Amino acid sequence: MPVFLDRLPYNGELPASFDTVGRQFYAGLGYAPDDEPAAELCRQLADTHEIIFYTDHWNMRLAGLFPKDGGEVALFAFWETAGLLLHNQLAFDLLLKDAAERGFQTVRGPLHFSPYFRYRLRLGAVPSWRQFNREPVNPPYYPGLLEQLGFRPALAFESRRLCAADVPQVYEQRPVVQQQLTGSLFEFIALTPAVWQALEDEIFELVQQVFSQNPAYRPVGKAQFRLLYNEAHAEGLCPYTSVLLRHRASGQLVAFSLCQPNYHELGRAVSAHPVFARDYPLLTNCTLLARTVGVHPAFQGQGLQALLAAYAMQEFREYYEDVIFCLVRAENLALSFTKGLPVEVAHYALYERSVL
Repeated sequence: MPVFLDRLPYNGELPASFDTVGRQFYAGLGYAPDDEPAAELCRQLADTHEIIFYTDHWNMRLAGLFPKDGGEVALFAFWETAGLLLHNQLAFDLLLKDAAERGFQTVRGPLHFSPYFRYRLRLGAVPSWRQFNREPVNPPYYPGLLEQLGFRPALAFESRRLCAADVPQVYEQRPVVQQQLTGSLFEFIALTPAVWQALEDEIFELVQQVFSQNPAYRPVGKAQFRLLYNEAHAEGLCPYTSVLLRHRASGQLVAFSLCQPNYHELGRAVSAHPVFARDYPLLTNCTLLARTVGVHPAFQGQGLQALLAAYAMQEFREYYEDVIFCLVRAENLALSFTKGLPVEVAHYALYERSVL
């Protein structure tokens, strides 16, 4: 049976079938990707990226993102599929052909323009928590299908869950670090919505500096950053464990830890973002998500990640039963915090293949 795909250069609107194709493959799985402002992302980034959609409007969709300033790497994104190999071969062949004609050497994904937004695939069995907020999730056949299409993992990531029964071991093994919170060279600023509003520009600059160390990083402007990271986002953060570090001598923000409860069990509508004060009391399972932790490159290697963790541990046992250290690069030293402790691990990968 012949397969017909449309190749649709972006013209200011997503394909009419975009949302339908994106949702249907998750029916019955018990998890689905959190919604993302795809239309607004494409609208804002069309000036810097050529965007082409490939779809049959039912069994699969795929987008090629081609940076207009060139380079070696093009991206694939917004990929959802019923798993039919032929459809995906045809779609990726078209994308690879477009990439080659524009001089790109490698295609990497899934990556929605930047690591600020959705990227990576989850690998292996579904973990006990099933899904946390903004976790990459996908039907289990996605990684194998990509490998059949010639893609291989380029970067590996892990999430590690430390169960409630094992949390006391952390306190036994980390007393020295906790003692360092007193008399530190750094000021600890609890990250509340008011603090976010007052320091938003400084936070944006610090996050840019930290994420620039990521091999998959592509810079974004303030408008794209604010699509997800804004006062509304700050309202969902845990005010007891989320913190900024300011270097007392220079006055510079040098590190941050963004933590929040796992609100996913509440199933709240996307239009109503989580608010800690409102939603935390509704949770039956109080799991802390250690979501985004970063240290300015000039201050790395000075034990700041351990200080951030020690700060969170001060209030942890009063409010949470367990913790998930979310989406950490597999070789990141931050994972040493759970070394020697029994943890449940979920794996993820970003994929790539040569254009030729």
